[in-house]
Amino acid sequence: MIGRAQAEALIRASVSPVLADHCLRVAALAVSLARRWGADEEAAFIAGALHDYCRQRDAKEVLEASRKHRIDVGEIERRSPVQLLHGPLAARELAHLDVDAAVLHAIAVHTVGCAGMSVLDKCVYVADACEPARSFEGADDIRARAAKALDSAVALAVARSIVHVVGRGRPLAPVSVALYNEVHGAK
Repeated sequence: MIGRAQAEALIRASVSPVLADHCLRVAALAVSLARRWGADEEAAFIAGALHDYCRQRDAKEVLEASRKHRIDVGEIERRSPVQLLHGPLAARELAHLDVDAAVLHAIAVHTVGCAGMSVLDKCVYVADACEPARSFEGADDIRARAAKALDSAVALAVARSIVHVVGRGRPLAPVSVALYNEVHGAK
């Protein structure tokens, strides 16, 4: 698997310094969460560092690259391509490197989540939601929960995300709804 230095170099070459710094904060928090909850720390760093690898591409480029990589693009993704496709696209584009499949999956699902997430997936998802520079209302609550119960932090993060998306008048990604239902006990 690629190492931390290579992951840092890749993200710094792909996005702005501000976004690269965010990615490295996510990586550091993902490592801390992985240590606490039993995921691979190296994988957590790589996934956290590279999760926004395609985040600063424009909508047209993201849609074209997604088609090229045969990523399913439905109406919801067409309405918010950068927000919803940058993770899956990054996973596909990084697949040619020596990146573990579990890391690629964590990168792919870091924004909207999915049912059946691994501990690594959850660590990166939560780290992205509450890295230290996140200051939205509720970020401190997610951080506090992450220290005590990872699944509880995931539940709060996905609920907050869904409220945010609905508040903006946007449709929900079905995988986010599946994650919400899973962590809130719906069958």
